[in-house]
Amino acid sequence: MLSTLKNAWYAAAYSHEISDAPLARTLIEQKIVLFRGSDGTLGMIANRCPHRFASLSAGRQIDDTLECPYHGLRFNRQGECVFNPHSKNHGPLRAADIRSWPIMERYGIVWFWPGDPARADPTALPTIDFLEKPDEYAVVRGMLHVRGHYELVVDNLLDLSHAAFIHPQFSGGNYTPEQLLAATKQKLERRERSIVNHRLRSGLGPSSAHVRLFGMDPNVPVNTDTTMTWHPPAMLDFAVGSWEVDKPWETGVHIPQLHFITPETEFTSHYFFVNGRNRRQDEPEIDQAMLDFFDLAFARQDEPMIEMVQANMGEISDINELNPILLPTDAAPVSARRMLAALIESEHAANDAPVASLEKVVAAM
Repeated sequence: MLSTLKNAWYAAAYSHEISDAPLARTLIEQKIVLFRGSDGTLGMIANRCPHRFASLSAGRQIDDTLECPYHGLRFNRQGECVFNPHSKNHGPLRAADIRSWPIMERYGIVWFWPGDPARADPTALPTIDFLEKPDEYAVVRGMLHVRGHYELVVDNLLDLSHAAFIHPQFSGGNYTPEQLLAATKQKLERRERSIVNHRLRSGLGPSSAHVRLFGMDPNVPVNTDTTMTWHPPAMLDFAVGSWEVDKPWETGVHIPQLHFITPETEFTSHYFFVNGRNRRQDEPEIDQAMLDFFDLAFARQDEPMIEMVQANMGEISDINELNPILLPTDAAPVSARRMLAALIESEHAANDAPVASLEKVVAAM
């Protein structure tokens, strides 16, 4: 069974994915459709007509509504059936209203709230520093479909010790995994509602991306920061940068990243990523080079490994049910899993709490 935190923001799509045509997607086991009204404002509603269950995404968009392709009922961005061609006055059909979700757009991303609509607070979305500074960082965006449980993707990102083994291109083949691990200091910080896995490597040369794309000298020792901050349920703010030893952080080449994972089903996930850079910002060829670089790392190295892990887990989605052994490098993913489990349990407990009777409420007034 898919277990998720409900009262939180998840990514549904990139803003540019929804233009003139509606976008259908499965998010947290719900078939949804996103579409814009005439003023550009987005709506996200269930992608199933309640009459004969046709997909609304297959119908026409008429003004601010989607028309069911089967019998012509029309639904607005709030999921209300506002037009019934089979009635005399063609008016609304309240019995046909369907679910809608609170959504907002920020950072070029469409976010949705699957929990209590009254609690959909825009300030609950963490602030991502580099995306607040469009003049300082150029960005490229990508998306990947992962055949694995969403927490396996989070595990992969929070334990970057794997990079020395499955991402050899990062070091340009100049160092062994043992050298990379020995030069890296790691410190785990547990905050009230986040986990920070600080990782700083010193004394080795910069990564191959820093060398090939940004001209750093492979033979000059640098400090390299690969610190990952996890925000529940599955948002990761990734600091990536290198600067010469004994020089300030500001002199370095920085490639900050945002990774966010939305479950599709219990065993599949949508993996969105936004990558910034503070050098060569206005060069389209660098945009493509960055996308190619991350396609190799994410699509051709990380995803097959996560898929292999999920396949070996069979029909189990929670890796803890299989009693895996733990290494020191597992501290961050284990801490994140425990925090998320506690948040989900607390949410369930609040939802299951008995509601006071009207008589008790009145008596207490």
